[in-house]
This record gives sequence, structure tokens and C-alpha cells, in this order.
Amino acid sequence: MNAEAMPWLDPLNTGASLLLFGIGLFCLLTRQNVIKQVIGLKIMLQGVTLGLVHAGRLQGNTRAGEAMVVSALVVETVVIAVALALIVNVFRHYPSGDIDQLDKLRG
Repeated sequence: MNAEAMPWLDPLNTGASLLLFGIGLFCLLTRQNVIKQVIGLKIMLQGVTLGLVHAGRLQGNTRAGEAMVVSALVVETVVIAVALALIVNVFRHYPSGDIDQLDKLRG
């Protein structure tokens, strides 16, 4: 299906991508709990993935968009794995998970 078939879908996809990114950024910047921040990061990355698919569709080269999405998913998986490892270490020292208490860590 080409981009001319549904012209109303372009602003909808762009808006959904920006909305997901904005919600994730808001969650990342305003939450004190480290798990909620990682969830915000995950939402941001899903917005970026949707934007990559949409950009590939607009350019008429869906294969390039799909290749970028697969690469982004691999990077996203690594980022989330590292973030979860850090969360485990945070909860060992501070069971509340409050990031404001992390300045007390020595090491």
C-alpha cells in the first residue's frame, strides 16, 4: 500500500509517534521511581520506532524503514537490559527505588 492511498494517515501516525515520545519523556523527567523512569524510556523508544516505520512508508522505501526498526529494536533491547541491571543494583541499596537517594552512594 502506497502513501497516496490514505493521506489522512500521515498526520495521525506523526501525531501518535510524537505523542508516545512526549508521554515517555514526561514520565522520564517527572517520576522519582527508577522503574517508572525505565517504563517512560520504553514508551519513548516505541514512539521512535513508530516514527521510523512512518518515515520509511513516506519515503516509499518500507524495507529501509523495516531495517532501521530492526536495528532500533536491537539497541532498545540492550538499553533495557542494562537499565534493568542498574535497577537491581539500586533496589539492593535503596528498596524504595527513589533516585533522589542515589547521591548517597559511595563507590
